[in-house]
Amino acid sequence: MKTVALVLATAVLALGLVSCATTGSMSYDKPGFVTDVNDGRLWVFRAGSKELAAYKKSGEPTLMVTRIGAGPNGMTIRATDIKTIDDYLAAR
Repeated sequence: MKTVALVLATAVLALGLVSCATTGSMSYDKPGFVTDVNDGRLWVFRAGSKELAAYKKSGEPTLMVTRIGAGPNGMTIRATDIKTIDDYLAAR
């Protein structure tokens, strides 16, 4: 019986990890901001911005600002401008 419970618990944990890995930034979005975790870095965009649309279309932008270790859990934050990072960090 303990073996069955252990197998079930392991399966549930594995499914949860897969879910988190595929949704990426599910817990990092804040009102007015959309985030994406890419290669362990947190990309931050203003919701509905042209920068977000370009990122979704072609990936990493040519120009970016990086704050190493400034994000949740010590993640590096990247954005197309410093004001976006500052406003994201100040948002609740």
